[in-house]
Amino acid sequence: MRILVGISGSIGVLGIHAYLAHLKSEPEVEEIRIAMTPTATRFVSSQALEALLRQRIYVDPWSEPGPMYSPPELLKDINLYLIAPASATTLSRCASGSAETLLSHCYLSYTGPVAFAPAMSEEMWGHHAVRRNMSRLQEDGATILPPGVGFSAAAGKLQKGSLCPYPTMWPILKSLAAGARPDTPPAAH
Repeated sequence: MRILVGISGSIGVLGIHAYLAHLKSEPEVEEIRIAMTPTATRFVSSQALEALLRQRIYVDPWSEPGPMYSPPELLKDINLYLIAPASATTLSRCASGSAETLLSHCYLSYTGPVAFAPAMSEEMWGHHAVRRNMSRLQEDGATILPPGVGFSAAAGKLQKGSLCPYPTMWPILKSLAAGARPDTPPAAH
């Protein structure tokens, strides 16, 4: 299985190293490619992820020096596109069809299975605009992974809205990559 992971600028990105290490250790995973939004690189450097995965990390081509590349290059032979964490901004861009970032451009260019793992505060999860965008993405065929419970620095307590726990996420991803439509619960708030 070849996976493209789109990383957006959510506080949930702070835990992405562990998710990528888990994915890399799965016997079914042959390759992981990474596309990051510029905002995500404010939370976690692309160089740190390059060191972990020992490969190039792609950020918007107009925001970094070097040779240009395109979504078709990143999407070639991919079995699954996982957007984790998916910020409210990324959900909005993808739901509205905006190709403003490399991550959303890849979403609009990819015809295979897509899973979004939103991570945001409980209040944002419950907002009508976020709910509408997630519903739209599901109508368009994407899978929304259920949120986990984690410590919210903003609220100072445990609350729903953190990145989907890896043990919950992995079976859904395997099912999607195999072409099955997993039974995932609606992303309730």
